[in-house]
Amino acid sequence: MKNNKKIILILLVVVFILGLIIFIFLKNKEIKGSDFKIGILADDGIALVSISKERKMINVLKVDPEAKIWIPGGLSWYRNITLKKILYQEKKMELLSDIIFFNFGYKADKLLYLKKADDWKNIYWWKLAFYNNFLVKEEVVKKDIDLSDDFLDEVIVRDFAETKIIYEDIKLSIINTTDVTGLAAFMTKRFERLGFSVVSIGNDFSNQNKNCQIRYSKDVSMTYSLFLIKKIITNCETQEDFDLNGNEIEIYFDSSFSRMIEYPSYIK
Repeated sequence: MKNNKKIILILLVVVFILGLIIFIFLKNKEIKGSDFKIGILADDGIALVSISKERKMINVLKVDPEAKIWIPGGLSWYRNITLKKILYQEKKMELLSDIIFFNFGYKADKLLYLKKADDWKNIYWWKLAFYNNFLVKEEVVKKDIDLSDDFLDEVIVRDFAETKIIYEDIKLSIINTTDVTGLAAFMTKRFERLGFSVVSIGNDFSNQNKNCQIRYSKDVSMTYSLFLIKKIITNCETQEDFDLNGNEIEIYFDSSFSRMIEYPSYIK
């Protein structure tokens, strides 16, 4: 009888361990990009790090302490050096991902909250050791983000765009259905910096959509590009559109999206 209980106990432990392994496997079986991207908020400001095996490069982007960064959601503009303190005081630390995307057009795989921006090297020392033959390149944004568009358009697209998005070559259309001027152009820049090819941009005030929508063709349903768009714009409805060509995605931005990020506060 005792032996039977032991056997049952062992079986239960084995089943539990196998179940745990399967759970971890399924949880990690997320569509991933080719590059590893880090977003950092430190006492000395924001920094971005992109490690690309395809390009064999480690790219770092820092921001001058006095340069201003936009906080979406109504908090407006703040000096980079004060950003961590402001977010902590306002209990808005979860805004970091949005701050990085809407300022730089960059989506981090991992967010780090550090004392100094360079402390990421102590955490990912093993990646630096493993990729010790990679070229390391560092750039600095010296002016306010809205005054650095040309610089960011060049540096982010060249050094930080996601390799898998570039290879998938999805054709993206950005449509503004609101009366908020400049929203489509603003979002276009962000998606182009991610690596997307934006083939159409415009306004459609006659559009009857009441909600933000992501429309996609069947062929892109399992792509990393669509996965990332849905991860960034979480409040949009998604819908397969049979009228779209094989590699097309359309995004319709509505008033609720503009209000959510408080886009007008971006304009100084």
